[in-house]
Amino acid sequence: MNLESKKRVEPSKYDPYGRGKETLPFKVVVKPRSIMGDYIALHGLLPQNELPESLRHKIPEDEIWMREDVFDDPKRRERILQGHEKYELTLMETEGLTYKQAHRSAELHEKVYQLEQDLEEPDRKLKIRNYEPVKIVEPKRKSEVKAKRAKKQA
Repeated sequence: MNLESKKRVEPSKYDPYGRGKETLPFKVVVKPRSIMGDYIALHGLLPQNELPESLRHKIPEDEIWMREDVFDDPKRRERILQGHEKYELTLMETEGLTYKQAHRSAELHEKVYQLEQDLEEPDRKLKIRNYEPVKIVEPKRKSEVKAKRAKKQA
């Protein structure tokens, strides 16, 4: 048996097919609706057969393309990037999920992310502050006060 066939190939640190240990650093590129069409955001690890023909082989692996109107809305931009795209890419790169599996999971994660943000909103609007609980001080009994005075005098 050949010795070379027994050697195991170590995956690189950045492996887009799920055997990597870290996620790739991505940069966000803003594109107009004329290029993106109805798509909100697309990343370079998206399988080419999932893309329209006009966008195939155009998105580099280290980029996320985002539609201009979505990018201009800070809340929506954060929800899409943090709640969906970043989570989806992490699942694909480190967990080895296919795009479709990661996308389904990321859609749910995005909804949970949005729900968490919505739950924090009333606190911010009402400006509710954290407070220390009230300490209840019970009045001292006269007998305890007399005993303390007697000890001090002695």
